[in-house]
Amino acid sequence: MIARHIVVFAALTAMAQERPFRTETRVVQVPVTVTDSKGKNVDGLTIRDFTVLDDGAPQAFALDTFGTGAAPISLVIAIQNSAVATPAMAKIRRIGGMVQPLVIGHRGEAAVLTFDNQVRWRQEFTSESDQIQIAVRNLKAGSQAQSRLFDAVMAASERMKDRKGRKVILLISETKDRGSEARLREVIETVEREGVEVFAAPFSAAGTTWISKPEDLPPPSAPDYLAVFSELFRLAKTNDTQALTRATGGSEYPFLRERALEKAVELLGAEVHSQYILSFPPAAGKTGMHQIEVSVPNRTDLNLRSRQAYWAE
Repeated sequence: MIARHIVVFAALTAMAQERPFRTETRVVQVPVTVTDSKGKNVDGLTIRDFTVLDDGAPQAFALDTFGTGAAPISLVIAIQNSAVATPAMAKIRRIGGMVQPLVIGHRGEAAVLTFDNQVRWRQEFTSESDQIQIAVRNLKAGSQAQSRLFDAVMAASERMKDRKGRKVILLISETKDRGSEARLREVIETVEREGVEVFAAPFSAAGTTWISKPEDLPPPSAPDYLAVFSELFRLAKTNDTQALTRATGGSEYPFLRERALEKAVELLGAEVHSQYILSFPPAAGKTGMHQIEVSVPNRTDLNLRSRQAYWAE
């Protein structure tokens, strides 16, 4: 299914006009998944159906570019390969050949990294299905107990910083971070700044007793974090991957069996290629975290998922 594109442009403000030497035009890109009550993707909405709020302020829709084709996808497959991942590794090795035809297509590129007590790049970005497949097929679980999930997301986001088009991370891991140097608030700030969508295919983390430490939570002096993500920080006490997917508008596809992981990749491909893409220029004059709200006011029967914030420099 061809992704729907809605591009939103607002008039330049007086403040922007006072910066004649700034030629870069930034837009906030918001992929939106729209489903019905049965979880089926909803097609056929138009620019007039959506409302977008930036910190409560409606955004003007000035241009409809339906039918222009989907932006290329940059996908990082981030795989936990610590000792606890050993039972899942046989299932994971089989999904490399599905990535190019189902998720990134011929115009996109994928990279592969693993994380245990270290984050390691196994394959740089490539559009070659064979290279992706070999990188995933050759993975082995190690003997380490750590799972530096946050550090892996940070590394993937940094590597995608200058890439054009859509930026997606697929986490194949337990639901909890173990031992990262980065903290959740840093990770959320980074993925929102870079416009990264996080999807997750978590495997069983039975026996994991890690909970968020106080330093994982936002400091009292950060009201933007508290206003936008207070519920997500509470959720992260038990499930880090779910907090990240909800913050960025992604989904979770838990798996136990091999076929369930293959199904997760199929669902990921179907979702990213059926999303509506909303774009608007960042608000002038206010730096820091901005809350995004997307709705379809005349269709209360629909369910929407999208990123919840963006970071303005």
